[in-house]
Amino acid sequence: MVAVIIPAGGIGERLGAKVPKQFLELAGRPLILHTLAPFLSHPEIDLIVIPCVEGWRDRLLALTRGLSKPVKVVPGGATRQASVANGLKVLPVEVELVLVHDAARPFITPEAIGAVLAKVREEGAALMALPSRDTVKRVREGRVLETLPREEIYLAQTPQGALKGLLLEAFLWAEKRGLSATDEASLLEAYGVPVHVVPGSPLNFKITTPEDLILAEAILKSSGQEHKEVFRVF
Repeated sequence: MVAVIIPAGGIGERLGAKVPKQFLELAGRPLILHTLAPFLSHPEIDLIVIPCVEGWRDRLLALTRGLSKPVKVVPGGATRQASVANGLKVLPVEVELVLVHDAARPFITPEAIGAVLAKVREEGAALMALPSRDTVKRVREGRVLETLPREEIYLAQTPQGALKGLLLEAFLWAEKRGLSATDEASLLEAYGVPVHVVPGSPLNFKITTPEDLILAEAILKSSGQEHKEVFRVF
């Protein structure tokens, strides 16, 4: 059994919106529904768990009612790590593999999801990551310290995933030590689990700024990508 946790516990301060960014409308539909669509249509995904920002649980329950796969809505945490931990706590014992995907990455494809799943099954843990196209500088106080080898620089994306046992062990290990990380791959790395890379896509970007929202809207309108076929309602 495969589950995906989609943390939606943030408020999206950098967008400057009056509502959490996962509920902003994008091409006439809340952003979170665009993100859910590829997972709903993927034959290997059995369960979706969404840790939700406080005060928006009822709205999310209404949006996800009647979808083609079971969706559990749980309380979000103060951090991404805490939100994912809340999601892990409600997974059925039958779940063997867990993916984690950002709520604000609406352009992941079923093919990419399948590639990450295959790599996790093969190696135990994996993430999508995009090779850097630019020369990367390490900077301190406005001064370049060194130029990093571009061929070794990848930009982390999601989904990230692991066998459930490994992910649970890494989270418990970090909790006991008071360690925090910005993504699951970092925790797995710190715990000593090798994390393997599936090549990412420039389209699999995270909506963070107003400019990202404009770009996402343009992509959806130009491609006609509306995901209507996976929703029983709307």
